[in-house]
Amino acid sequence: DAKAVAAAASAHRVILGVGTDLTLAREGYDSREIALQEGQVFLIKQIADAAKEPIVVIIFTAVPLDISDLLANPKVGAVLYAGQPSVAIVGLGDILFGKKAPAGRMIQTVYPKDYADEISIFDFNLRPGPSTWHRPDCKPVGKDYSHCPKGTNPGRTHRFYVGKPVVPFGFGLSYTSFKYEVVTAPAGPVSLAPVHLLLRSTANPQFISHAAREGLSELVHYAVNITNVGKVDSDDVVLGFLKPPGAGQNGMPLQVLFGFERVHVKAGETVTVSLYPAATDFTQVDRDGKRFVLSGDYGVHFGVRESAAQGMGFVEGRFSTVDGEVDHIGFI
Repeated sequence: DAKAVAAAASAHRVILGVGTDLTLAREGYDSREIALQEGQVFLIKQIADAAKEPIVVIIFTAVPLDISDLLANPKVGAVLYAGQPSVAIVGLGDILFGKKAPAGRMIQTVYPKDYADEISIFDFNLRPGPSTWHRPDCKPVGKDYSHCPKGTNPGRTHRFYVGKPVVPFGFGLSYTSFKYEVVTAPAGPVSLAPVHLLLRSTANPQFISHAAREGLSELVHYAVNITNVGKVDSDDVVLGFLKPPGAGQNGMPLQVLFGFERVHVKAGETVTVSLYPAATDFTQVDRDGKRFVLSGDYGVHFGVRESAAQGMGFVEGRFSTVDGEVDHIGFI
C-alpha cells in the first residue's frame, strides 16, 4: 500500500498491526496455514524498509504463526504478540508507551511454517513418529490419495516437538532483566513410595483427581530467588519444568511444565518463589494407557533457555528419585 509506505517514511516511529481474524480460523474451521499471509509479509518489509527507525509489529492472532521473517529483519525492532483480538488488547497502550513492563509468556509453540506440510490435522498423536495419514501438501487425484506419501509426525507441543521452534513455549521478554537462584532443593534421593501408594489407592489410576494429588505432602520442593537486576519495576512469570528420565525416548516427553507463578519485583529487589511438582509429575502413561511410576534422575529448570540471552532469568539443576515400591519380600 503506497499510502502506508509514505506514512511510515514520514513518521518518527511506526507501530504496525498484522495477524489473522476469524475468517481464517475459528471454531469449526481450521486454519490451512501457520504463516502470515504473503500480502502482510510484503507490507511489513515495505514499511520496515521505508521507516526511519526499527518498527514495532503487533500480531493479533489465535493461530501460532511462523514469524521467522520478522525476527530476522533488522528493521523490526520488537514484536508484541497480542493473541486473539478481544478485550485482551486493553492495556496494549501502557505496554507500548512504557507505563507497564510486559510479562506475558507464549502459551503455544510456534512451529516453522513447513510443519503444516509434515503432519495431517487428523493425526492426533502427540508423540513423534511415522504417521498413518498422507502429507497435507500432496494433492489428491479426485478423492484418491493413494499416490501420496505418508507424513512424519515431528511431535506436538513443547512436550514432544523434536524440531527447532520459531518461538518456544513459555518465551517472553521484559523491559528489565532478571536473575534466578535456587535456594532450596532436594538434599538427596527422593522416594517415590507415596506415588505408588497413590496409584494403588485410586479406583482409576488413569484419572487421578486433584483432591487426591493435593492430599499428598510435597515430594520435592524448590525455592527460587527472583532478582530484578534492571532498572524497571516489573512482573515476572516463573516457569518450572521437569525433564524426566529417558526424555525424548520411547514416548517420554522432552519436558513437563510442573508449576508457574507470577510475581511483582521492584528494581533491585528479590522475591522468593516456591514451586513443587505434583505426585503425578513422577508418573507416565504407556501405550496401553496404563499409568506407572517413573524413577531415576530428573532434570529441572526454571525459565526458558532461549530467553536467557535477552536478560531473562534461567537456572537449572538435577535431582534423583528412587522407586520405593514394596514387593512381596520387603522394601526395595
